[in-house]
Amino acid sequence: MKIKQIFCLITICILGYSCKENQASPSKIVNKTSEIQAEKKYPIPSDLTIEKQEEINIDNDDIKEVIITAIDKKADYFYEFWFKNDQLIYQFKYPWGEINKKWFVNLDNDGLKEIIRMQGYSDDLECAIYDISNNQQIPILYFNPILEDNRYPNKYMWGYPNDVKNLIIKEKNNIQVSLNNYQLIDTERPLPDNQKELPFLFFQGQTSQPDMMIHKINNPEIMTLQSVINKVRGSVNFNLSADFSIKGRWITDYAKENLPEEIRSDNDKGTFFMRDSEILMYNDNTGVFFMKDSKGGYIAKILVAYNIKTKSIEYLEATIIDTKYKYFDWNIDIKPNTPIAVIKKGDNKKIYLEWKGFYNSKIKKIEFPQNPFNQTSNTVILVNCDY
Repeated sequence: MKIKQIFCLITICILGYSCKENQASPSKIVNKTSEIQAEKKYPIPSDLTIEKQEEINIDNDDIKEVIITAIDKKADYFYEFWFKNDQLIYQFKYPWGEINKKWFVNLDNDGLKEIIRMQGYSDDLECAIYDISNNQQIPILYFNPILEDNRYPNKYMWGYPNDVKNLIIKEKNNIQVSLNNYQLIDTERPLPDNQKELPFLFFQGQTSQPDMMIHKINNPEIMTLQSVINKVRGSVNFNLSADFSIKGRWITDYAKENLPEEIRSDNDKGTFFMRDSEILMYNDNTGVFFMKDSKGGYIAKILVAYNIKTKSIEYLEATIIDTKYKYFDWNIDIKPNTPIAVIKKGDNKKIYLEWKGFYNSKIKKIEFPQNPFNQTSNTVILVNCDY
């Protein structure tokens, strides 16, 4: 009897161990499959370093595409290799940048997803929507990203790439967009020849910089992608009128409409009363730039000059600087006659000013890259209070 009991106990233990082993085996099989998939080789040139591999389904069929992103040894370029059924179908090359984000979404109901890309650097970001045609990536719309964060209702944030999750898609694949913000471009890159402005496209996400709100923007509209393309299509005439003179008090239209009474009665009165930034220019093409932050706080009083040849506003010297902005030496690190803004077009009443920022020659970095007149865009319309 005891021998029978011992035999049963041994049998139960063996069966129990066997069951536990069988329960664990599916995860082992999954891991093994993943390892095999990761080890699968694709014909990538040996002089490139693979940065990442991902799967997408751009054409909504039963077979996913594999995208392998690689960089060269000098980190001059990104290379993308697209495979389907282990066959190379597309190969794209573009300049390397610290930011390289992409999303896929069908916006024109043609069965193929468009590619949304954000590429470049934090102070020189290019955002565009692409189609693939004849084995080439074709940019069909350049834009600026704006972020809606449900933690901050009824507020708009700048859409930094790491904060953005998804493009906001409405019914029938329509998108949410804001137009006619006099936005030319928000990077150092030239404006596309076939666009007269960069529309703001709305994304969902969570901002890492809640203080970077966009306060002045036109109401959003719900439109098809093609309608947006048609609205922004055209070119901008970058000319100044023949009789152009920089002389005057240059501020935003909003600031002009809300001038304090102290200034209305005396146009030459010190602009410490002003909440917004402004530029005072004199007959000899020199002037003073009163620079304020987004909350109306004082940054610096800066002597400037207008360069007729380059149509630029140049830095000469900072005479008054608020304490919290003395983290670099303005009058050593920023060289005299360094352009801080360029006048793209206009006349004696109104100009389109493209903000460049202050180039710090010591650390080779742009200080204050955001436009102090309007932090939603690098180009802003300024009006002359003398008219």
